[in-house]
Amino acid sequence: MKSIFKLFALGFLFMALATPTFAQKKKSKLITEAHVKYILTAEGGMAAALTGSKIDLFFTENNSKIVGDVMSGMVKLDGRFDNKKKTGLLLMDMMGQQKYMEMDEESVKKSADQSKPTNQKPPKLEYTKKYKEIAGYKCQEVKMTVEGAPNPIIIYVTDKIQPGNLRDMEMMKFSDFKGFPLAWEVEAEGMKFVIEASDVFLDKLSKKIFAPKIPEGYTKMTEEDLKNMGGTFGM
Repeated sequence: MKSIFKLFALGFLFMALATPTFAQKKKSKLITEAHVKYILTAEGGMAAALTGSKIDLFFTENNSKIVGDVMSGMVKLDGRFDNKKKTGLLLMDMMGQQKYMEMDEESVKKSADQSKPTNQKPPKLEYTKKYKEIAGYKCQEVKMTVEGAPNPIIIYVTDKIQPGNLRDMEMMKFSDFKGFPLAWEVEAEGMKFVIEASDVFLDKLSKKIFAPKIPEGYTKMTEEDLKNMGGTFGM
């Protein structure tokens, strides 16, 4: 089960780390503030238990937030980031164990460095001629080959969405997509995971969504504690 949870966490991290770094186009207005809802489906062995898990991504010019609801609320993840100050707050509720970890610029950079395998080549991106409409947006298929992985990761990106300063954060510098990802398909260990956007909401977001407020009942944790709870952010 821990292995399956780590694979879900990998998808969760792609949401946070694979934010695009691409040049603005002048032809049309790009979306820089939105709430994107994603649904996860999985098949193969115990992975099917993750089907129906939800991921919500919120972003404005200066803030971002990613929330995960796994297995009908058994595990809840919440990451909030201030892109100007380069600080963050991570919240985890795993079957009643409620923990938090505050991150400053140094720890954010450290986490980003640790998430990159030593001497691993940068992922190879192949833009295909296949397109798919997702949540009302035309998306292009991208095959991302990661060194050591048995299968490429299939990603669908749209050039209509560009989160503002997300790309400036150290932990967001994962890959140079020419568009914003609205879907991922990952196969590993005989299991298949699909994370796909169901809705993109363009209403103005309240600042309260990103407030670095620690909920009552949460206790502080270290990076080692986080690894022991399943490796969600410390793989």
